[in-house]
Amino acid sequence: MSSRITRFWLWYAPAFLAVAAALVFGTGFVLALRGSLGEPLGTTPPAPRQTTNVAKAPGRKLLLVLGDSLAKGTGDETGRGFALDVLESLRRRAPTDVVNLAVNGAESADVRALISSPNVRALTANADWILLSAGGNDLSHAVPRGFGTPVAALEDVGKARAQLVANIRETLTQLRDANPHAPIYWIGLYDPFGEAGPAARAGASVILSWNTAVAETSFPFRDVFVVPTFDLFYGRADRLAADRFHPNRSGYQLIAQRIEQLLPG
Repeated sequence: MSSRITRFWLWYAPAFLAVAAALVFGTGFVLALRGSLGEPLGTTPPAPRQTTNVAKAPGRKLLLVLGDSLAKGTGDETGRGFALDVLESLRRRAPTDVVNLAVNGAESADVRALISSPNVRALTANADWILLSAGGNDLSHAVPRGFGTPVAALEDVGKARAQLVANIRETLTQLRDANPHAPIYWIGLYDPFGEAGPAARAGASVILSWNTAVAETSFPFRDVFVVPTFDLFYGRADRLAADRFHPNRSGYQLIAQRIEQLLPG
């Protein structure tokens, strides 16, 4: 009898607690993804804007910016975002122009669709540097309104991660097909909900796993750099905007500094 009890506490009780912890995490993580009002964080993006064929001026460089609200600079009270900080740094090297096609709420599938258009392919071909942010909305939109169980929600997150990987691969393939040489800087994900506690740490581990997926998928492509941002914002609410989701001026400056550290000398 005592051996059976011992076996229970050594094997079955930990397994039961692990499942229970996963369900607790799932509920907390899903609620965090949906924001305080039960709505997905970020909105459905409008249709990609139409661009005109822009020929790069002789003697000038071109910085192309693609992606979501992070690439657009949402939350920065000055409106600069990291893109204009990087532009300022590049202009100290050579005359440089910027084209920013980022759209609030864009997912990786939207970026993939945008770069397939002839006009954006022409811009890509002329670019000397490409900044790209996508994946955050894929994660926050993964749980639809009226989500069911935490397990089902986590399955949706897993499916969204697999789709993100496919979109990254196709996006980078198209970019490299249009421009084999321009370095590409993919901005990594961060955790704006970085709080103490087991559930919060479990949520952070999901975001880290998505960053790993981005890094592993982009690794085979030449001159593609994943810019780490997770450590910049974890537990640092002072670097977030009033919406507690996007970076503020200080946060964007730190992202820009990370990008600048990766620029070729």
